Amino acid sequence: MITPIVKYILKKRSKESDRLSSLVHGDLIMKMAVVAVFSEDASFSHIQSYVNELRKRGLKEVDFYVYFSSKKLLQKSQPNKKNIVFSNADLNLLGKYKSESLIESLKKNYDVLIDLTRGKALACDVLVSKLKASWKTGAYDADRTYLLDFMIDVKDEKDVRKLIHHLDYYITKFNKSKAA
Repeated sequence: MITPIVKYILKKRSKESDRLSSLVHGDLIMKMAVVAVFSEDASFSHIQSYVNELRKRGLKEVDFYVYFSSKKLLQKSQPNKKNIVFSNADLNLLGKYKSESLIESLKKNYDVLIDLTRGKALACDVLVSKLKASWKTGAYDADRTYLLDFMIDVKDEKDVRKLIHHLDYYITKFNKSKAA
């Protein structure tokens, strides 16, 4: 992908979009998407554990989008069949989807989208911008404010578990419909 052009297109599309974010009560969330970058360290296993926990909570649908930086890494890792995997090869130079699984994802509507990428991959930013969700959330990054509705500042914290804990608390536990 041509990075400056794709970033310009994403920002322009977000300004022209008529999308209005709407807060979804934590106890009414039924469909959720989680976006993450694959890594061979412990942080990715924490993200996988969180997605598995979400699936056990009784949500109707939890889709896990996993970005791989190369096709070799994708083949080496043997991803879970429940996950939607993609890499730069699945997008053209201007950030349009070539992959059937990503094209299918455009038809889905989510209550909440959780971005756990921290802006590590432009392909993930393209995905986050195109997925339909009432509420998009992730880690604070001044350069990515046009992508997300709710951001948590954990820049000094490298451990992804803190980010997951705070996002999960504010989205699912704190925001209950019966709260005063």
